[in-house]
Amino acid sequence: MPFPPRFLEELRERVTLSQLIGRKVKLTRRGREFLGLCPFHHEKTPSFTVNDDKGFYHCFGCGAHGDAIRFLTESEKMPFMEAVEHLAQMVGLSVPQMTAEDRQKQETLHNEWAVMEAACSYFQAQLFSPRGEKARNYLQNRGITKEVAQAFRLGYAPAGSGLLAYLTDKGFSLSVAAALGLVVESSEKRARHDYFYDRVMFPILNRRQKVIAFGGRLLEKGEPKYLNSPETSLFHKGEQLYALSNAVDTIRKKNEAVLVEGYMDVIALHSAGFTNAVAPLGTAFTEQQLKLLWQACDEPIICFDGDLAGRKAAVRALYRALDILTPGKSLRFVFLPDPFDPDDMIRKKSPQAFQEALNGAQTFADTLWNTLLENRSIDTPERFAKLEKDVTDTINRIKDERVRLSYVRNMKNRLWRLAHQKKRENASVMFRVPGSILRPTEDRELRLMLAYLICYPQQGQKILESAFSPRFQTPILQELFEKVSQRLVEKPDITGEALKTYITDEAKMPLPLEVEMIEKSGKDPMTVQKEINKWLDSIRLKTLYDTKKEKLKLFAKNQTPELWQDIKQITEEIEKLEALE
Repeated sequence: MPFPPRFLEELRERVTLSQLIGRKVKLTRRGREFLGLCPFHHEKTPSFTVNDDKGFYHCFGCGAHGDAIRFLTESEKMPFMEAVEHLAQMVGLSVPQMTAEDRQKQETLHNEWAVMEAACSYFQAQLFSPRGEKARNYLQNRGITKEVAQAFRLGYAPAGSGLLAYLTDKGFSLSVAAALGLVVESSEKRARHDYFYDRVMFPILNRRQKVIAFGGRLLEKGEPKYLNSPETSLFHKGEQLYALSNAVDTIRKKNEAVLVEGYMDVIALHSAGFTNAVAPLGTAFTEQQLKLLWQACDEPIICFDGDLAGRKAAVRALYRALDILTPGKSLRFVFLPDPFDPDDMIRKKSPQAFQEALNGAQTFADTLWNTLLENRSIDTPERFAKLEKDVTDTINRIKDERVRLSYVRNMKNRLWRLAHQKKRENASVMFRVPGSILRPTEDRELRLMLAYLICYPQQGQKILESAFSPRFQTPILQELFEKVSQRLVEKPDITGEALKTYITDEAKMPLPLEVEMIEKSGKDPMTVQKEINKWLDSIRLKTLYDTKKEKLKLFAKNQTPELWQDIKQITEEIEKLEALE
């Protein structure tokens, strides 16, 4: 019902929020706020705050947030009107009288809910009647116990028009039933019949546990196998999630939701203890459904079927979410092995196997990157440039500036690492002979090289891009080189100061003399780059001479054309390098 804006504003101002919530939650004053254990999820350390001045509560554990009205609708499951009336009575305010139109809307809504509840009760009764034996056998074969069926209010719609007769006998309006998609009116024959028949029925409930629609699974062969209620005044399938009312408490407690494809997947997971599972309603995952999940947790997990269709659906969800990512709100992805779905994982493998799959959920960034790379060749500059363009075009879809800039940095680093990997692969095949990786030089030179890498990381990356593979005599320096190399791969834009801070342990800088000497020299980056290039060329030249010497020894014993071709190629490389000196 619509209220004058001033009424709800005055109602919120008059309610002392800490007193209202204090009836259910033990609160302790902390400065200008109150602190207590959150009523929306299980916790041992208080993270639930109440602010009377601002008129809202907030939980830093599960994200629950709202005002006095929201607290009653969420914690007590009160309908909105009932919550408003309760608060108004508590503070001595009169609720504005409803207009005739408002009363009519309210009455229509109550009638619709009553019809849907009656239909649900009818389907439940049929499931456990003699007529429901086939449906019970189907559920039993799928591992669904009577207790689980009752918890989800599962039912059976028999063939014929039994629901139509039941609603007529109970005095419900068949016009309302038709508008809600329970019965079908034939304009030609002027007759009505049930919309669902010979199907296992899955009631769809809203957050207030009101039945708003049904999904039906056909028991015999035919199409469609799954049939949902049509769009009605109560039901908009793109704005609802199956079993959210069952799962929301666990989702908030764990700060984790698992989105699967179908009703049976949800029920199987709940039966196995994964009571944070929900599903879209026979439609592609929508922005509204994602925002609904984000109200309860930060990073829902998409876990669709492991077949090709399931993977494509997950990718569609990825791109649909891309436009609306915000700081702290994202998705994670689990890709099950083909042809498994979550129900299969539970029944044919084990709940532990499914938990392990959840533990390995990919981040949104990883999934996006893998999707962009899938079935793509980047073996030429043009193809790599196309990858860069596609990456840029994709992340530019992110509307939130902070998230978009974060992805720009993230993807830039991934592209750099990919290019770096390709360069090393190319360098490793510089010759078709063993010994192509540049060989270690004297330890003193290596220490100086590592110091340059620390002080001038941007220029020192040339060392990593080469085929150079140093081996330090001192294990701690070998470990340091690997640590620095890994850091540069992860953060190619890192500065010298940041790198030194990263590797310094308790203010003790490795290679103190070499680092100090380079810092005092005050060389500009261009000079450093030239020195590194010259040093690498000298190592390469020495490696080539050593390799040629070994090849000549082998050729003296076994004069094969392949060895002679290797020696000839090495000689040409030596001549090129000597010409540059």
